[in-house]
Amino acid sequence: MTDCREDELGFATISVALFLALACFGQTVSQSAINTSSAGVRAGDVEAAAGTICHSHDITRSKDGNVSGCRVCPEGTDFYGDGHSGWEIYAETPGHFTSPQDDNLLLDGTGCDSHASNFGGSFMFALKSGKARLLRYDQGLATEQCHKFAFADGRDFLICRGGSTFQGESSETIFMAAFDGAGKAAVTKLISAANTRDTCHGDIKFSTKRSTQSGQSGASGESAETTGMTITAMQGSGDCSQAQRDEKTGKPSRAVKSYDIEFLFDGQHFDVAPASRTALSRFDTN
Repeated sequence: MTDCREDELGFATISVALFLALACFGQTVSQSAINTSSAGVRAGDVEAAAGTICHSHDITRSKDGNVSGCRVCPEGTDFYGDGHSGWEIYAETPGHFTSPQDDNLLLDGTGCDSHASNFGGSFMFALKSGKARLLRYDQGLATEQCHKFAFADGRDFLICRGGSTFQGESSETIFMAAFDGAGKAAVTKLISAANTRDTCHGDIKFSTKRSTQSGQSGASGESAETTGMTITAMQGSGDCSQAQRDEKTGKPSRAVKSYDIEFLFDGQHFDVAPASRTALSRFDTN
């Protein structure tokens, strides 16, 4: 089976390019990696989680000895039981997704699902005393390019980038993924765009920021609270080779225009700011 996930999700495209940069207002957070949500994952938790969906003799490992996947497709995937495809872990995201008190682990993987199922999905686990319990498999939910944030009650959610390429048409989406007590994901699209012409590739870079409030518990006496978000989207059309040359030299492309689209966060939901509705409509028509 050909794995298309890397090409589909590794780049942002629309005509010349769609570049989605994410920022949340306030204190700057490191942007050295696209998936900041994987920070703090413990190898023992990944090992315990993988053991609930894969027989020990079928677990695959990377050169450093850490779990990298399973030779046989896990239950819940389209190709369950198939030993010719194999399931590969793309991201390992710890957090408090099902409640503010619960410890969870989200394993994103690919290789065992069809194109109709986005070539993969994410397994949600509950962790306790070094043991893992599978809660559910959210088929089609890609969480390898995400940032982790918290609701007002302390429960974590993700802001992620996704997309697909099929028969010359590419699409890109920024979405919010929240989870209920059983680990079921609720996905809310924030912005998307499509390219039906030649595809030009450009790396996506996330820049996240949060505001801080004093006087709350935490190691530094402050806690981070998300109050809003800005997504920068670039749109245009023109010659692909020229756009790629401009990108390498750092020159702004004359064929591409940038839009800063602001979303406000009330502790539970993101809503586009009134002043940004016109800019958003350039990318989303629904």
